[in-house]
Amino acid sequence: MTDIASIHDKFLRAILADREVARDYFRSCLPLQVAELMDFSTLTQLSDSYVSKALRQTFSDVVYACQTKDHTTQVRISLLLEHKSKPDKFTPVQLLSYIASGHLRQVAQDRQLTPIIPILLYHGSQPWKYRTLVTLFKALKEELRPFVPDYDYVYHDLGEIPDEDLMRLENKFLQASLLALKYSQLKKELVAWIPTILSLAMTTQQTLQSNLIIYTFGVSGLSEQEIGRIIEDVPVNLKTNVMNTLDIFVEKGKKIGLEEGRLEGRLEGRLEGITKGRLEKTEKAVRNMI
Repeated sequence: MTDIASIHDKFLRAILADREVARDYFRSCLPLQVAELMDFSTLTQLSDSYVSKALRQTFSDVVYACQTKDHTTQVRISLLLEHKSKPDKFTPVQLLSYIASGHLRQVAQDRQLTPIIPILLYHGSQPWKYRTLVTLFKALKEELRPFVPDYDYVYHDLGEIPDEDLMRLENKFLQASLLALKYSQLKKELVAWIPTILSLAMTTQQTLQSNLIIYTFGVSGLSEQEIGRIIEDVPVNLKTNVMNTLDIFVEKGKKIGLEEGRLEGRLEGRLEGITKGRLEKTEKAVRNMI
């Protein structure tokens, strides 16, 4: 997995480890008839992964179990984050392998087979068309169609979702996280959204705030001076939270959501001057307000 893919992966795992965030995300992206079937109070994250060795460079997954409202059926809801640099029309073949791997895991553990609902989350900058497996076969004769596996998956392309729809989500931290993911590869657009993302991040608990702040600046590609200008323009109380988070990241080595290596080193270098030079100024401003 590349450094940048690892950053996205760790950030997504960190925020989905929060059960409330995971619940609200699944409610928002599952088909309505499926979401209404689920008893989300039973939602439980599993340690399982159905990503085979062959697919590790392509996907990472987070797997949840959830009961239906009548408690007669348990399903697996798998969020898959793609690691491809560009769209791949053969993704349905890889998803078929993923689903089969999940069911084989259930068989090996002597469990009753349970449905697996794959959610493919895509946040790349290039358009990616939703395809089913059968569409990949050219001029498929009707007599041969029964021999092609038929399955569905949820395709969640953040680039195709209007910002207004994301901002209508009830969970404000989820709004901020999806906006950060959506624009993670579009620097100009991300910069414009950073003040909103930071403001929305403050509506949740500290650990989630820190993950989002570090992720957003980590993928922004901004220089120290650019980060400093953005932080200077946000409200003082928000500025203090952001600065404290960045200070912890640099001074105490709490490298939240980032892969150890060159990318992390570059970010730490960009932030060090800001946290050392500007934190005292921010704290002084806060004291003067009290």
